[in-house]
Amino acid sequence: MHLAIVGAGMAGLSAAREMRQRRPDLMITIYEKSRGFGGRVATRRRDGFVFDHGAQVIKAPDASMEHLLTAELPIEELRRMDRPVYVFHTDGTIAEGDPTLNAEPSWFYAGGLNRLGKLLAADLDVRLETRIAALRREAGSARWMLFDAQGAHVGTADAVLLTPPAPQTAEILAMSDFDPPLRDMLVRELIHVPYRRCLTVTLAYNRPIERPFYALVNVDRQHPMAWLALEHIKGPERCPSGHSLLIAQMAGHFSMQQWDAPAEELASAVIEIVSMALGEDLRQPLWYDRQGWRYALPDGMANSAVLNTTQTGLFFAGDYTVGLGRIHLAIRSGQEVAGTIANWLQ
Repeated sequence: MHLAIVGAGMAGLSAAREMRQRRPDLMITIYEKSRGFGGRVATRRRDGFVFDHGAQVIKAPDASMEHLLTAELPIEELRRMDRPVYVFHTDGTIAEGDPTLNAEPSWFYAGGLNRLGKLLAADLDVRLETRIAALRREAGSARWMLFDAQGAHVGTADAVLLTPPAPQTAEILAMSDFDPPLRDMLVRELIHVPYRRCLTVTLAYNRPIERPFYALVNVDRQHPMAWLALEHIKGPERCPSGHSLLIAQMAGHFSMQQWDAPAEELASAVIEIVSMALGEDLRQPLWYDRQGWRYALPDGMANSAVLNTTQTGLFFAGDYTVGLGRIHLAIRSGQEVAGTIANWLQ
């Protein structure tokens, strides 16, 4: 028996790990369109700086997630965030954050959050830079054939787990050749999930910038900036001594308005916003970096029960099945769908 997984993000990798534990006899192949693991759990390096420009920390609000990070996976680079997240409002006021939320363990890796994807992918068969564009039933059987963007047949499997964001998964299904009423029903379930875009702007400085918090989060959702992190707080591996690194993740409405803005114009606008938020003149960074996340956060939820009970060998997982963009929820989604797949394969 063979399981194909589309996407090597958190949901796909965690599903593969769970399936390997449940069914060590099962062949598992993961197809990932990019060059790395982890999806939006991403890290960049530049001029001696290391920064997480997607997800910022790994929340572990329950025992199972903490056990995964601290007992199942190697812990050499694992660090617990020891500073709180404060909140800020559109009028600029800053206050201490929710003590309950700040008490929940938050983790990161010293050398970059993308280490989580690498650890989850260890010993798995992952085919990088392979974009799955369509599926088709194999003639005379119930197995699934997978085709890449050039129309080449890249694999055949008894079951397929699709984990890209809902709009991208809907595109794959729309291009696929199988039972039209079923295909159309699945596409309809997926395309109604809206997503917020997010522009992330990273700013490097050759001087210390210190505050009592690790990050600020906007709680009234009216400010053009949703999140501002002091990335250098994560340790000396993150930037040269005496330097600072700020990460501004912009709100959905701002990101939509500025999506196509020239990088210099965007950086200038964001620097002004960050300067206002911190009450400090930050108009002369060493450099800036722009990243656009088209499918950053789901603003709705698909019905996982509808998607995963078709009895066809097609399965679905990802943050859109839980309605929130969080690392631990995407991992849980993958683990839960693995149980569903294991039961179907019996």
